[in-house]
Formats: sequence, C-alpha cells, structure tokens
Amino acid sequence: MWQQINDFWGQFMTTIIVVDDDLTNTSLLQMFLEIEGFQVMTCKNIEEAKTAVHDGADGFIVDCHLAGGVSGLSLLRDIRSGETAVATDTPVIMASGDHRLETESLESGANRFMLKPYSPTDLAGELSKLLAKREHSG
Repeated sequence: MWQQINDFWGQFMTTIIVVDDDLTNTSLLQMFLEIEGFQVMTCKNIEEAKTAVHDGADGFIVDCHLAGGVSGLSLLRDIRSGETAVATDTPVIMASGDHRLETESLESGANRFMLKPYSPTDLAGELSKLLAKREHSG
C-alpha cells in the first residue's frame, strides 16, 4: 500500500537524477534533496542513468569524475545531442572538485557548474531556478 501511495505522489514530484560513484555523496544528496521536496534517483554510472531516465527525469546533477576514468561530461553530451530518453533541454548541473572543468562543462551544455564542496542549499536553489526557468519557457 505504501508503494502505491509513493507512486501516486511521485507523479507530482520533480525527479532529479544524481550521477556520482561516491555512495556517501549520493546518499547525502538524496536525503537533502528529498527534504527539499524532490524525488531523487541515484546512479553510480552513466549506464544506470540512461536506464533511469526511462522512468522520467526533470533534471540531473552529474559528477564530472566517475569510476574507471569515465567523464560525466559524456552523459551531458548524450543528453544534449538527443541520445537519451529525456528532452535535450533538461537541466543539468555538473559538479567537480576541479575548477578547471567549469569551462568545458558549460561549453558542453551544462546549465550550471558547481565546485565541490558546495552547499546543499545552494544546489537546491540552483535546481529550483533552472526548473522554474524551463517551466516558464516551455
């Protein structure tokens, strides 16, 4: 019964996919964003994220450095080029502890780049702004 209730309310919530191979980071982000009213799906790699988008996604938070030397920027590029099941204008926030990736992230189509460590409040605020902007323009 609880699953049916969650499914019902979930259809009205904004879904964010967090892609990061650091379990501690994704758990904390999930907890904080859910407190802020977002529905959160966590993925540790690009393949999981591409599968998760079939259930719908309103936005992404993607770490630039994923396990095995994989760049989160490749997921961003796939979203922007229409190679995923989400709209090409879906908001994407790229995150990294390396400030040198900011320019590449923005040039690749990220809506925002956030330097780690960032404030979870700032992150939620940026997500809300991006989602509101997309809603008003579309």
